[in-house]
Amino acid sequence: MIVKVCGVSTPQIAELAVECGADWIGLVFEPRSPRYVDEAQAEAVMEAVGGRADLVGVLVDPDPALCDQLATRFRLSAVQVHGDNVDTSLIVSTSVPVIRGMNVATEHQAYTFEWPPSGIVLLDAAPGSGEALPGGTGRRLPLEWAANVALHRRIVLAGGITPDNVADTVQRVRPYGVDASSGLESAPGVKDPELVRAYVRTARAAYDVLDELPSRREAHV
Repeated sequence: MIVKVCGVSTPQIAELAVECGADWIGLVFEPRSPRYVDEAQAEAVMEAVGGRADLVGVLVDPDPALCDQLATRFRLSAVQVHGDNVDTSLIVSTSVPVIRGMNVATEHQAYTFEWPPSGIVLLDAAPGSGEALPGGTGRRLPLEWAANVALHRRIVLAGGITPDNVADTVQRVRPYGVDASSGLESAPGVKDPELVRAYVRTARAAYDVLDELPSRREAHV
């Protein structure tokens, strides 16, 4: 199961997250985001990770050429794509796996979004009025929505996840992975080392417990 720390912009936070057991480190390549990394920052994080975790590039409405360029330059294991202009053709035209960021306002949207069942989706809350970018809002999705979707496909759950609620989230939803960003910050784009440490360790421990339990599918047989 996946523990992801997103919006990492310094080698110090990357090193800490990996040492604590993070599986994925998210690099945000959207210039409008407070978590945007330029080339030098991305390279510093890449070098700090040193292949011990997977790097995931986060983009909004990208084209395949940009995905491939960033994947090659920064050794990305996958790209996570958000926006209104993302077509499923990106899956076959991009050289690395594509994770679809879904920002939903209703449970119905989570079920009807057209993305191949075999693909991973990152499930997050929709941005509020006046917010230009998806993700990073700190809003929580109803866990019952997420749990129902997780029965049918692999989801990485994001949206307002913190060290205080991640264990309950894992237990109730049983997602393929969890993703935290703004809930680990002392200011927008500034990760707090203690929050990062607590989140990764707590999430990792929650998944260890979950591994010992029957799956939700088995429990309903």
